[in-house]
Amino acid sequence: MKKFQVGSVAALFTICGLVMLLSGCFKDDFNFDRMREDMIEWEPDIAFPIVYSILDAEEIISLSDSTNIYEYDADNFITLIYRKRIFSQTINDVFQLPVQQQVDENMSLSAPEIVQFTANGTVQTTANSGLTMGLTGPGGSQLDKMAFQSGTMNISFTSNFEHSGMLEVSMPEMKLNGTPFLQTYPIDYQGQAVSVSIDIPLVGYEMDLDNGMGPNTIPINYTLTLNQGGGATPTPISQVQINHSFENMIMAFADGFFGNFNLDINPAEVDLDVVQSEHGGSIYFEDPRLRLHISNTIGAEINVSLDEFYATGGGNPQTNIDLSSLISGNQFTIPAAPAVADSAILEYYFTQNNSNIKDIVNNQYGQIHHDISGEVNPNGPAYNFATLNSAIEVIADVELPFWGFSDHFTIIDTIEVPFTEAEDFADNIERGLLRINTLSHFPVDGLLKLYFADTAYNLLDSVLTDGSFIIASGLVNADGKVISATNTNNDIELDSARIHSLFASSYLLLAADITSTDDANRNIKLYLEDNIEIRIGLRVKLKAKPSDINDF
Repeated sequence: MKKFQVGSVAALFTICGLVMLLSGCFKDDFNFDRMREDMIEWEPDIAFPIVYSILDAEEIISLSDSTNIYEYDADNFITLIYRKRIFSQTINDVFQLPVQQQVDENMSLSAPEIVQFTANGTVQTTANSGLTMGLTGPGGSQLDKMAFQSGTMNISFTSNFEHSGMLEVSMPEMKLNGTPFLQTYPIDYQGQAVSVSIDIPLVGYEMDLDNGMGPNTIPINYTLTLNQGGGATPTPISQVQINHSFENMIMAFADGFFGNFNLDINPAEVDLDVVQSEHGGSIYFEDPRLRLHISNTIGAEINVSLDEFYATGGGNPQTNIDLSSLISGNQFTIPAAPAVADSAILEYYFTQNNSNIKDIVNNQYGQIHHDISGEVNPNGPAYNFATLNSAIEVIADVELPFWGFSDHFTIIDTIEVPFTEAEDFADNIERGLLRINTLSHFPVDGLLKLYFADTAYNLLDSVLTDGSFIIASGLVNADGKVISATNTNNDIELDSARIHSLFASSYLLLAADITSTDDANRNIKLYLEDNIEIRIGLRVKLKAKPSDINDF
């Protein structure tokens, strides 16, 4: 529901133009009588400009459709598109790294190492561990390499040795710009236990997971060096406790074998609102089309099965969409992307020549329902790869070239209009005249009916209900294209009772009944340059002069 605030008498009557979703009100050089050759002489009277606006083809189409995806050919012929992303999944959807991955290691000295430390004043011990990336995803996967887009590695340790030294952390299979991770952290004993915590950003690091340690695992080596200080001699329970964690990891790249698994694809629908009206009539499209556009930037082959693909709505029985001419058995294979930053593309185009899409659209079905399943690496182990933004994407486009006809297609809009400042003025109006002048370079005839309703939506009165064309079609050639505009003039007289109904109303209801050229007996085409120019003015005859009206 659209709401307009009315701040003056002239603005009040501007509502009549706003009902038609027109914009632009011009008061300069307004002459009511120039809108038509004949003259009207009322005394006393006031003339108001209401609307001067040019409504183009896109705006007119949007009265019945809010999709607003348009395409134009070289001649500016219009095609409306309903687009739905049926499926889209990135590598980080397939492989989800855990929020936190952790390795715990405790390092202490053996009895011989304690003897060595006591005798030599220094000792070195090592611990070899490993980190297995706990991927949440398909089983049987073996990644060769993984690069990080973001994340943090934290190395924390606590030493209760009463001596200083250092802890070396080596990860030969985790590299930054080709250099393996190797860091040494001091243990500075100052009379109490030593605690150290270091955060290392993971961005740019790569892990080589094909290193012989097992699936998706990298080695981590710790080397502890202690130097004799003034503290007590170490015992077997003296130790360095290490907590080594990886947090908030996101992959920028991965390759290897991603596994053989099924994709989880939720059923969904593509809406077709433009081909139906709640209030009657129809639009007929001569050449509707359905396009399936499949893009794969992941280096993995996928088998797709269209388990369900049917149309519903409009009071019609559920009807399967016939894809058999292009997709055998409702199954097809999406090839793997040939290289990183490249994509494999598949496209299926269904028209009236190879499917039943024309019947689906023109029988006013409301939705196209789909339920799709997919299998990755259906032929077993293969080399796969993907980057952060690599995705498998399936898009359905219902394309509606505006070539066809409309048959009493009706649209009703409701507008809330408060009449607060015009009540005294309305009592002084004896009669009124709406003058509507249209110049149409558009291939439709338009019947408009305007109803006044109270707060409970009870109808109080109406105008424009005699079936006269307010908008007449432009002249159309044999190809259905408008080649010249048509001018139409209409006067609607409002008596005192109707004026009072107007001001007593809370809502204006507009019913627009649109029928294409020649009473829908031929196909027409819409082009970007098609438009309707509308001028609306109001003349009112007053019972008294404006200067005699209080508070005017």
